[in-house]
Amino acid sequence: MDILFLLCSLQASVPVDCMPGEFDPTNYTLPQQPLHHCMFPQAVTYPTMQLVTNPYQADIDGVRFLGTAGQNVNDIFCYSSMNDHLEILEWTLKIGHLSPTAPDTLGCYPFYETDPFIIKDCPHVYFCGNAPSFKSKIVKGVEGQRLLLVTVPEFATTQKACLVNLRTLECQPVSFSAFSAEDDIGEMDISH
Repeated sequence: MDILFLLCSLQASVPVDCMPGEFDPTNYTLPQQPLHHCMFPQAVTYPTMQLVTNPYQADIDGVRFLGTAGQNVNDIFCYSSMNDHLEILEWTLKIGHLSPTAPDTLGCYPFYETDPFIIKDCPHVYFCGNAPSFKSKIVKGVEGQRLLLVTVPEFATTQKACLVNLRTLECQPVSFSAFSAEDDIGEMDISH
């Protein structure tokens, strides 16, 4: 089983937004453009499949999500004394900038008039992908609102995703261990 099979299975019941990451075949610089639809021939036939940019912002039932595939957080991790991806995520929120190290150590498209990485509206859920492990934390936003920070583990190595309860902002990891490269046959484990 592979990621394409997983995407098609999920799309049958829920919308799926697919964001490119650091090593995906799209432009290297941020913001990354969506992956090309020809990479997902069966998946793009579903109206529930949406190929999105990195970074990405979405509104789902009134809950605003903002996140990246993790290059911004990994870059800060490499060039600072901060040693926790969740701490870095919280810090970028406090300073109001998704990619403070771009363009110095993180490639980005040169913008002259405006900086698209400035966080103008505080999200309800702020996430980064490709983190070493799942972590989540509820913090207070600048206007006192509840805000969920989530580090999503690298799917290729952990076979884990995260589910967010839109009413309570509770978050939990979900394991798809049957999709491991080591396992050829097996039932899907959706335990957490």
